[in-house]
Amino acid sequence: MLLIKSFLLTKIFLQLNIYILILSLLIGFILLYFNNFFSYFFSFKYYSSFIFLKFFLIFSLIISFFLFVCSFYLYLNYIYLFIQSTIFDFCFIPKFICFSKFKFFNLLSFKWITIYLTIDIFGYILLLLAYIVGFISIIILDNRLNWKVIKYLFAFNVFVLIVFFYVSVTNLIVFFLLYEFLLVPSFLFVYFVSPSRRALQASIYFVIWTQIGSFLVLCAIAYIIITSNNFLFFLFYFYNFSNFEVWFLYIFLFLGFGFKVPIWPFHYWLTKTHVEAPSGFSIYLSGFLVKSALFGFYKLTNILSCHINTSVFVIICLFGVIDASLKMWGQTDLKKLVAYGTIQEMNIIYLVFCWGDSIAIISGILFTATHAFLSALMFFVVDCIYRRFFTRSIIEINGLLQINPNLSFLIILMIIFFAGLPGTLKFVVEFYIFAGLLELSLVLTFVLIFVANVLGLIGFSKNWFNLIFGISKKNFKVLPLDLTYKEIYISFLCFAFLLFFSFFTNFLF
Repeated sequence: MLLIKSFLLTKIFLQLNIYILILSLLIGFILLYFNNFFSYFFSFKYYSSFIFLKFFLIFSLIISFFLFVCSFYLYLNYIYLFIQSTIFDFCFIPKFICFSKFKFFNLLSFKWITIYLTIDIFGYILLLLAYIVGFISIIILDNRLNWKVIKYLFAFNVFVLIVFFYVSVTNLIVFFLLYEFLLVPSFLFVYFVSPSRRALQASIYFVIWTQIGSFLVLCAIAYIIITSNNFLFFLFYFYNFSNFEVWFLYIFLFLGFGFKVPIWPFHYWLTKTHVEAPSGFSIYLSGFLVKSALFGFYKLTNILSCHINTSVFVIICLFGVIDASLKMWGQTDLKKLVAYGTIQEMNIIYLVFCWGDSIAIISGILFTATHAFLSALMFFVVDCIYRRFFTRSIIEINGLLQINPNLSFLIILMIIFFAGLPGTLKFVVEFYIFAGLLELSLVLTFVLIFVANVLGLIGFSKNWFNLIFGISKKNFKVLPLDLTYKEIYISFLCFAFLLFFSFFTNFLF
């Protein structure tokens, strides 16, 4: 009885969530683009209507997030009750839950198309990252950008709705279209928050490189659809691809999504984009957008029924970890240093998904959450330093401990969490990943541990320690302001989720 009740409540909360997102989007669109009409006929003040629209969008997003958290909790409770009520192993736990369906009219075939919406644990985590990373970006925005904040809130509502369909749709063509539609709010984010020439060039650079990978993904999807004559994900499990077809599709999917992850040697666009783009876009890009490529790779490779030896792809990801770890040693730009740190972690996650072990994939899914909150925290710290000193160069900033002790303490905590202190989420997921990789190759595991947790960590920490404990080269007549309450709140939010998910791992493992 409790099992059925949890299942039905999960479906209800998910359906309510998606309807609220659609309704708030329609109302927000009417209020945003017909503001002059309402002000003239209903005697609304021009400024007060903006305030109402701003609070309406924020309130609708908070309600949506509350419904999402309730459905997530009920989904976990449903899985727990399912385990307790059966004698089956963990592999028999339902991978997804179907909660809604939509009908669309196809103008080409003049038929109604039914699209079912399903969601699994990875979809829930990706949607959670979309909410949290977006909220952090909203909080970071300055109050003086009232008009731009309203437009950004509207774009964020569109973004959450696209992500909701992206993680739950079962039609392969619609899945790819939604993957491409994520670029639209990405460009709007940069335009509304920081419409500078360099920022727009960075976003265009990001779009061009990701479209190269999208072309390869489109080729793989077209071959899958033409060969199997099918569009639905759950029907692909009954179609057997040959070994050659699996190799062909896996290479295209690995490279297609790898451009966005990014893998070695195609990661140079990411560092350039991070350096040129504003910090808000860096948080958004590293905190969520690259995770959408991981989800796409995870979902599309699961439909390939034939297993292949993926050692070549694992070695490519290992080269990416080595390359990013070595380049962290010689960086002087803090944003570029953080960018290579995120590239290192993303290549580890991609390596885990290429390996394909069930426990490793669960660890990789949780590692995506770890990387999202860590990267958001690191880029936020860089933004705090830049707003105080108007530079990101380690050469120009030294002795931060004497100038801003609270900010220095925050950086030390960030380094500790990046290092994977026992009790944190990164320590737990790395423990399961490295323990599982020992079964694959002892040499590979030793190289990966040494490069990621020794060589890369020393290069990453060395630059930050020079920033904190170095001798100050400037005499400040007025010391820069230390951490504000808003900055402390954002930092606490990232640390809290990193600690919370470490307890969440006890349920999955």
